[in-house]
Amino acid sequence: MATIKDVARDAGVSVGTVSNVLNGGKVSAERRHQVEASIKKLDYQVNTLAKGMRMQKTDYVVVILPNLINPYFSVLLQHLENALSREGKQTILCLSGDDEQREEKFVEMAKANKIDGIIGITYSKIDKYLTSDMPFVSIDRRFGAGIPCVSSDNRMGGWLAAENLYRRGARSLLCFQMVNSLGREVRKRRKGFEEFCMEHEVTYSCLDFSEKQVFSLYSSFGSRKMINSILKAYVNNMGHPSVDGIFASTDHLAIVICEELKALGKRVPEDVQVVGFDGLRMLNQAEPLVSSIEQPTKEIAESSVKCLMQLLSCGTAKDVICSNVKFIEGGTTK
Repeated sequence: MATIKDVARDAGVSVGTVSNVLNGGKVSAERRHQVEASIKKLDYQVNTLAKGMRMQKTDYVVVILPNLINPYFSVLLQHLENALSREGKQTILCLSGDDEQREEKFVEMAKANKIDGIIGITYSKIDKYLTSDMPFVSIDRRFGAGIPCVSSDNRMGGWLAAENLYRRGARSLLCFQMVNSLGREVRKRRKGFEEFCMEHEVTYSCLDFSEKQVFSLYSSFGSRKMINSILKAYVNNMGHPSVDGIFASTDHLAIVICEELKALGKRVPEDVQVVGFDGLRMLNQAEPLVSSIEQPTKEIAESSVKCLMQLLSCGTAKDVICSNVKFIEGGTTK
């Protein structure tokens, strides 16, 4: 691979002259032509990251996500990449697996390489690594002063879930939520659900499980077995009013719940109605996977990028609540 010294040697000029050509400095037309011809001849590729480090600006943005197995994160990433690209930024994807040490390393890597900023979904205790010299936008979690948080209206989402189950005839409701202890915004889904039930005197129960308790809905037989046992208790009237409406904190959890209900001999939605959260759709069909509270994923992504650009330009940005959550019918409600 050709270097800047190779280009200078081939063009018969100094390395400084080549650098001026690459960086828009003052160079005679003849010298510029010589350098550009050598660049083309040698197929010289500029190391944009190294160049950016020298200039204290790289046009790279780190995006930290827990994983891409969850379809919601994949959709969010696509919208983030599109919005960053429109701003002339390139995306560096870092998958954390909800591992605090990995997230710390990602932040330190971003600082060391003069990355322009970070947009992240993280529930780890990495506050001490988030300093003013690295612009950071958080999705679905509030860190504190100086770090803007972007989220959907989770409280309203929980309210809409309970409301739609009730309007469709469900009278004993269950909120089944997986949360991290630091995921304060996500916890508001339960809050909205409870507020509706209390205001309308609806019988309800709420169950919170951490991601560690439910290891992986995608691969863990043990997690599904636990969910099956819980559902068996609630839908078969074993010490509880028989549940006929369930709100799940994600669409994928809702799908697993539907599968386990069927394994218990329950019909969805005839016996038990189920509402998820995210609003994910089938590929190439645009049909909802389950009845769900749809998040404005594109708006969340674009607001996050807008916040980051504000941090880069003026050093401050405000929290953003993307409020247009809505119920979508997906076949798991009446």
